[in-house]
Amino acid sequence: MDILFLFLLFFFILNVLPWVTALMSKKASGENKIIWFLISFFLSWLGFIVYYYLVVKPEWKARMDENKPTRILRNDNGMPIKMYLK
Repeated sequence: MDILFLFLLFFFILNVLPWVTALMSKKASGENKIIWFLISFFLSWLGFIVYYYLVVKPEWKARMDENKPTRILRNDNGMPIKMYLK
């Protein structure tokens, strides 16, 4: 339960808080407020895309290559051929 709370707090602080701050700011008004909101929203997604392509995808591809199934030799009936090492 504590881990879920920490994850949600971390998610809120890093992802949602900049958008909320841009919309609640008293320093900007009207279209400036909307522009700041859109910039913070798209920059957070840009950061996620960079993180995904630099960290997540190469690790996932390496794991898939590592777990690549090896080919099993089979006879004419489709039964696996047992190979004994000498």
